Amino acid sequence: MKADSVVDRFQLVTSKIQENRYVKAISNGFMSTLPVLMFGAICALVVGFPIPGWSDWVRATPFGAALQLGNDVTIGLLALYVVVSISYRLAREFDKDALGAVVIALLAFALVLPMYTDFTPEGGDPITVTGVIPVQWLGSQGVFSALIVALVSTRIYVFVIDRGWKISMPASVPPAVSRPFEAIIPAAIIGMLFLVVHQIFAMTPFKHMGAFIFTSIGEPIAAMGDSYWTWLVIVLLSQILWVFGIHNSAVWGLVFPIMLPAAFANQDAGAAGQALPYVVTITLVFAIYQWIGGSGNTLGLATNMLLFAKSKRYKTLGRLAGPPSIFNINEPLMFGFPIVYNPLMAIPFILTPVINITVGYFLVVAGIVGNPYIALPVSAFTMPLIPGGFVIGGGVTFGIFLICCYLFSVVAYFPFFRIADRRELLEERAAERELELAESEKSASEA
Repeated sequence: MKADSVVDRFQLVTSKIQENRYVKAISNGFMSTLPVLMFGAICALVVGFPIPGWSDWVRATPFGAALQLGNDVTIGLLALYVVVSISYRLAREFDKDALGAVVIALLAFALVLPMYTDFTPEGGDPITVTGVIPVQWLGSQGVFSALIVALVSTRIYVFVIDRGWKISMPASVPPAVSRPFEAIIPAAIIGMLFLVVHQIFAMTPFKHMGAFIFTSIGEPIAAMGDSYWTWLVIVLLSQILWVFGIHNSAVWGLVFPIMLPAAFANQDAGAAGQALPYVVTITLVFAIYQWIGGSGNTLGLATNMLLFAKSKRYKTLGRLAGPPSIFNINEPLMFGFPIVYNPLMAIPFILTPVINITVGYFLVVAGIVGNPYIALPVSAFTMPLIPGGFVIGGGVTFGIFLICCYLFSVVAYFPFFRIADRRELLEERAAERELELAESEKSASEA
């Protein structure tokens, strides 16, 4: 089977996955939480800014308490935002009343939450406090159950509406009045279903759905994501596919939603001044992967073109692609150099981010470089490495490390760029000689 045929088939599969309604709802739903997450990230950054003594001073002031609240009601209530945003997006995919779907999805999510918490008074016996919702199931620990509830509830809502199981009002009734009545029967069906789900889990050792989902799905995924080897496979796959013209968003679009809860757990811990529960998260990996000119750390290649290009083609491309590369937009290089379907440039394109991430991982594990914990990569993929590396929670050491990664990318790309530039220069000179020869023959014939 030809390589082109394999690539075409894989590209068809990835396109279908990206166009899938449920995948789009999840991806777009998480993106819809961007404003809230940005606010929470800024609050967490200010509270936990890596300057000795800063965090203790801020937390001792009323302003610090207010900033902590900003993190608590954003990342700390992430599951609620996920239910709303994913349910809304999925309902829109099916052209249904999104507001009605969201309200019912919130009802379904509330029905599977525990309405109690265990509490042990100082010096006393454990007691169960009822009539409360433990906030951890509204935050990062509840994200997976929120995602599942949003998808299931909204899909049932669409199914019921499509079957015409609704209270229809006369056409003269305004939509603002008729739509709530149409949602009564779907709400009753979905509400009863999730009441049954609540009761089933109440009879198990997990006690509620959130604990089951987090234990059976969330924790294994988080543990898998806390592995260098997992991220090595993800980065290698995304880079290899890019070389064959398949945009890396085909991989990262699937990775983000399932890897974000661990990043948010780190942000919660970092903002509270606690030890980070995970060593490597998408925050660390994506900052190194993305903030040095985009995938492939191609800012080094852009720098080589600006400083060392001899050929006219690459001198011009360097001036055009250099500024976008600072903001991690490297499509002009991918298709203009090109890197896509270019075996020579595929070598540094694949290996440079792998080496940088590998070195970064071991430096973080050794405690030499600070571990960034502000969950910003999704929302700030165009952030330049300066100031990005210094404001993501890893301190000055992580910012310096990103600068070193950039310098390494310049060195790593240089010999491959040099070969390509020399080839292009020879071709330009040959074309110039042919043009001069053609002009001299034309002049001789005219004479």
